[in-house]
Amino acid sequence: MSPSLRVLVVATKSPWPPVGGGSVALHALLTALTGAGMGVTLVAPGTVTRDDTAAGYRVRVVPVAPRTWAAVAPHLAFGLPAAVARFRLPLLQRAVEDEVAALAPDVLHLEQLHLAWMLPALVPVVPVVLRQQNVESLLLRRLARLRRAPLSWLLRREAARLADLEKRACRTAHVVAAISAVDAGRLRELAPGASVTSLPVPFAATAPAAGAPLAGDPPLVALGSFDWAPNRDGVSWFLRTVWPGLHRQVPNAVLHLAGPGSDTLVSPHCPAVVCHGVVPSTGELLDPRGIVLVPLRAGSGVRVRILEAWAAEIPVVTTPVGGEGLVAGDGDGAALAETAQSFVAAVAALAADASLRSRLVARGRERLADHDPRRVAAAARDLYLQAIAAAGRRRS
Repeated sequence: MSPSLRVLVVATKSPWPPVGGGSVALHALLTALTGAGMGVTLVAPGTVTRDDTAAGYRVRVVPVAPRTWAAVAPHLAFGLPAAVARFRLPLLQRAVEDEVAALAPDVLHLEQLHLAWMLPALVPVVPVVLRQQNVESLLLRRLARLRRAPLSWLLRREAARLADLEKRACRTAHVVAAISAVDAGRLRELAPGASVTSLPVPFAATAPAAGAPLAGDPPLVALGSFDWAPNRDGVSWFLRTVWPGLHRQVPNAVLHLAGPGSDTLVSPHCPAVVCHGVVPSTGELLDPRGIVLVPLRAGSGVRVRILEAWAAEIPVVTTPVGGEGLVAGDGDGAALAETAQSFVAAVAALAADASLRSRLVARGRERLADHDPRRVAAAARDLYLQAIAAAGRRRS
């Protein structure tokens, strides 16, 4: 297959401009594919038309918004899982069919389980790779354990329906690309016989340009889309159970929160906490004197914020859930802490021990080699060729 492989990517939203971990991960992948000589076209629903030349790949924004939660409420009783039903958009499907007819892509890259409802119509006409940034059923099961009834019951029910859809989608797509080897193993267990492998997030090892020094000694930084339930739950837990004890033990530390929804997390009078809201670049918050915090209690996939910290040579403290897919154990590029007491101890140790900081930073830089954009683009091309071959076998 020539280097000019034509790839049509369908996503739940345009990753340009990249805001939030999912958008950063997808934009980085599309940039890597383009840099490897592939022709990339992205189709996604949205209400704002973006400048497709600035993204570096062609972007077609379909003028339709995901259905509201109220509109998909009946799906809580029957039909598709509600999170998937939001993206069952006929206008989006027609746009994808038009692009398939006009471009004759070599392969179609479907980003996220939320678009799996398209699979039955697509797999007979084009090779399809289903890319999973999360194991959605696992994410909801973990959230359910943190909630009280009746919400916990509803989340467990939705998790079971998502698991059933994940199983069918993995067996329908020609190839499934999980975001980590850990998630790939989970999807293989869920759908034995499906062609499932992993495709890491591409991430350049170049450190972003740092902004002005942040307040605090040390500054503690938590970045994320805090309008996403797992991120919001994690930082709320941190503020409620970890921060009071940590502030007493490291009194000169200042906590910096940034990202969508961060300005709604605390009152203006919360001691030594600065809410930055949405920032133009995360580099503004990556002070080399700082410590990046990822206090996730429920989630799946991998945390782009850990990759950003590795590139910026900043130590990370996260939970075992937050480090999944990237951190094999405590000290493997991050300090792992599961309880409030261990989180306080890990941050305090890093604040006091420069050699510990250096060891974590050095290991993080080593791990970034697995995310080299050229290596990931080559792996993606191999996956696309596998899908093309599998589609040929099915047709014959």
